[in-house]
Amino acid sequence: MRKSILPAAMAVVLSVFALISCQGAPDAVEGNGIMHAQGELERQVQEIAGADARGQAQTGAGTGGSLGTGAGNGADAQRQTTTLAGTQVAGRYQGTVGAGGNIININAEIPGIPDNLYVITLQPDDGLDKDALLAFLDSEGGSIEDTSRELLEEIEEGDRYNSTTQENGDRFLYSKFGDHTALRLVSGTKEASFVGNTSAYYVDHALMEKCQGIFGGDYSETLIALDRMGEGSFSAQRAGEILLDKLGAVWVDDIAFEKIYFVEGDGYSYYQMYFIPVREGLKVDIGSNSYCLGQVRPDGWAEVSQDGVAEVSLNNFCGKAVDQDPVTALSFEQVLKILEQYLDSGMIQSDGRITYDRVELNYYPVPTAPAQDGIEYKSELVLKPIWHIYMLLDEYVDGGYGDATGPSHICVDAVTGELVELQ
Repeated sequence: MRKSILPAAMAVVLSVFALISCQGAPDAVEGNGIMHAQGELERQVQEIAGADARGQAQTGAGTGGSLGTGAGNGADAQRQTTTLAGTQVAGRYQGTVGAGGNIININAEIPGIPDNLYVITLQPDDGLDKDALLAFLDSEGGSIEDTSRELLEEIEEGDRYNSTTQENGDRFLYSKFGDHTALRLVSGTKEASFVGNTSAYYVDHALMEKCQGIFGGDYSETLIALDRMGEGSFSAQRAGEILLDKLGAVWVDDIAFEKIYFVEGDGYSYYQMYFIPVREGLKVDIGSNSYCLGQVRPDGWAEVSQDGVAEVSLNNFCGKAVDQDPVTALSFEQVLKILEQYLDSGMIQSDGRITYDRVELNYYPVPTAPAQDGIEYKSELVLKPIWHIYMLLDEYVDGGYGDATGPSHICVDAVTGELVELQ
């Protein structure tokens, strides 16, 4: 189950992420051991991306594929709806892309392309000041203690420790979006903090102990289907509304849930909620769950009961947009043609055993070259739109695809057609 994480430990958690492998498109080519005419492939992709067929496709591409224009199956459409507000589904594609023994199968709802799409540049939000932190703390009265200096010292000590060689010879290096600021206020059983003008944390220790007290006896933990969030006397939908009301203090007005667990026992219950930001109506997602130096993933988690938010953490989450450059997205029909080129060149290798049942248009945090000898603080985070074609990790594991040839995630730049990530 999800354990509570204090702000002082955030750096340690991020450092663990940095140890997990990360492989982008160039590494995928090398890993496949395939040499191809990179210049010719790039020319072919650019030619497709520059065609006049931009906008939402109305017909299929690939081998035997079809792209409908209806709403599709209701249950399937709802599985794509992971934000509180929801998204409109434009149609369904079902077909095979590629030829011979190197093919991929897609059977998924295809989202509509929004009227306004951007490359977004984020910077730390200096509006996350002490007044905003007081609102986030939501103290019920009594004295308020400022422990900002202690928090900053804890973070600096963690950075120094992780930047030096450890006893086993490994160093915990990682990148994070933000500056070198920290604020923390404590009032009674509550505490709230801002780190780097991009991350926020809140805990009500009394309520959290009430939630954690469940584990002293018999309890159950149930994964909630995202298309059934409205069910139950205290529904996950209601818990999400309570959470969003809390996040309003840091100007977060929409989130996309990835997983939700309902925990119940000893006469009490609460939800463990894992989520990512939504910008301009699209989820902000790195694609797979792999991390590498230079990669930053904005994400969050919370524990919410009927009595309120017991704990919430927002990591790299709260940057402010300082520039939004309008762009035009490739249609999904164009993306299918581009995927054919990547399959034909061997840049993507797949034996066709995996059927990708998720297609999304997301904002992707662009990785940058990391610092080589220390903890990297990114002063900017650029988000660009991608077409994200994938199978959920749980489905991949449960479906027994471990010996299949093919990635579980394919991310294509929604403007240029570049292969952004292959995992």
